[in-house]
Amino acid sequence: MTCDACGQEIADNALICYKCGAATTAREREPAPVDDPARRRWSALFLAVVFLGVILFFVGELVRGRPPAPLVWLMLACAGGLLAWRLRLG
Repeated sequence: MTCDACGQEIADNALICYKCGAATTAREREPAPVDDPARRRWSALFLAVVFLGVILFFVGELVRGRPPAPLVWLMLACAGGLLAWRLRLG
């Protein structure tokens, strides 16, 4: 069989031409769509609202006189850092 794009002789069962990289058959499936920026924005907003809700819960516990363990504050700081990083990427 010969490649339609470059004319190189290739194997009969080849999926692509080894010389130019052109496909030898029609595409059966379409590639997955690229990530939607609007969806990223909504997911980041949702994460921010959840994060603020968790912070308010723990601040409320602190006001009531039941301070959370230092590990909880560390985890909240890490989650806030990850959220900020996610928002910066989006």
